[in-house]
Amino acid sequence: MSYILIHNSKVMTNMPTVPFTTRLDTDLKDSLVKIAEYEDRSASYIANRAIQNLVDEREATRELIKTGLELIDKGVSISSKAVNDWVQADDDRPFPEADTFEKL
Repeated sequence: MSYILIHNSKVMTNMPTVPFTTRLDTDLKDSLVKIAEYEDRSASYIANRAIQNLVDEREATRELIKTGLELIDKGVSISSKAVNDWVQADDDRPFPEADTFEKL
C-alpha cells in the first residue's frame, strides 16, 4: 500500500506555495510521520525541508562541478600527487590549493 503526501514548497518563507502530490511507500510514510511527531511538526513540513535540502545540495554540487570545469578549461587544477598527499595525511589539513596552471 502507498500513501499520497501533499506538501508545499519553500519552507518558512513568505513566498507563495503550491500543492505538490507524490506517492510514498507505506514504510517511508510511517517513518516520516514518526519523525514529524517526534519533532512536533507536520509530515508536510518535514518532507518539504527534506526536499529543500536535496535541491540545495544538488544545486551546490552542480555549481561546484561547473566551477571546476571552468578552472580545468583555464588550465588550473590540483595535481594527483597533491590530492594523494592530502588523502594520505594523518592530520586534518585543508584541501590542497591549485598547483597546476597549464592547459592540457
